[in-house]
Amino acid sequence: MNEIKQLATLQQKYNLKVIPRGDIKDNLIPVDFISGNKSWYLYLSDEYKDFHPENQLMCIFLVLRTLEDYEESSDFLVWCNQYGLNASHIHWLSYFKELGNRYTEIKNTLGTIDSIISSLEYQLRSGAFYELTQL
Repeated sequence: MNEIKQLATLQQKYNLKVIPRGDIKDNLIPVDFISGNKSWYLYLSDEYKDFHPENQLMCIFLVLRTLEDYEESSDFLVWCNQYGLNASHIHWLSYFKELGNRYTEIKNTLGTIDSIISSLEYQLRSGAFYELTQL
């Protein structure tokens, strides 16, 4: 599908990799998101259990989708509610504050944050997203 080719082109152009890092915390997966010689520590949302390090295009999609979720969240409490996190945990407040800087750095590196596959296809697990699960 066209979206899969776009993700592959993005991966090649920016030499993108996603590497798991440590144990899952509150249902979020810690990863290093790498572009060339740059690296960012992030937590990924993976509500459908699609994260598999051997499917790097899926991992890149999940990173970009998580970053889009961050951008769409109006504040820390909305973000916590979206992921079912306890807003009273200082760990998540610190991470959320740092995520703003990481988001900006990643956006500056990639030029834009776009997961390419629509939210509807992701939620329905259809179209380009279904193709992505088959890689």
